[in-house]
Amino acid sequence: MSMHDELLQASQRLAAKGLLNDGGDSVSLLLPGTGRMLLLVHGQEPQEITLDREDEGVAGLHARLYRLRGDVGAAALLSPRWSLQLHGLNEAMPSVFDEQARHIGRSWAPANAEQLPALLAGGGNAGPLAGRLLALGVTRNRMLFNAELFEKCAMAYVLARLGGERVKQVPWWVRLIAGRRLIKDEANAAASHAAGQQAAELGAY
Repeated sequence: MSMHDELLQASQRLAAKGLLNDGGDSVSLLLPGTGRMLLLVHGQEPQEITLDREDEGVAGLHARLYRLRGDVGAAALLSPRWSLQLHGLNEAMPSVFDEQARHIGRSWAPANAEQLPALLAGGGNAGPLAGRLLALGVTRNRMLFNAELFEKCAMAYVLARLGGERVKQVPWWVRLIAGRRLIKDEANAAASHAAGQQAAELGAY
């Protein structure tokens, strides 16, 4: 399957899951070793774009993501129902499930694009950004899983918060071990991309 087809398939899956909804939503794939990416803005045809793009539009934002994080192989800016509710709470969602700690890592409170370097420095792979959900992954499949996982976690967290329940994080030692494994996986992915190769797929846990 070509990268073009993989991008189209990813957008179709996100749309079917209710994550890719309006004209501002977008998905991109890194083309390792080329200095380029494939970008699909919802409702438009995919475009191949250089990573040195520095404008303030959607293409510039995606290009900046890849420049900031060498491990990222796929990215999406989405508008899923529950993840967007985090903007109203104006707080970071803690790691409430083991799988979340392992593959998404530390998230962040609602932020804007100017804060990206600080947001991404900790290796986190999803969080609210400029009115949307930013989801990242070392591969296309991992980005898809991370986006779906974050939305499920957001639903559980928002419902608990609105219901007045106390939300517990997973134990600190789980977060520590999961975080170390995540950073190691991201370092391996960055090395693969630097060598012009696709990163390896990550297991479920």
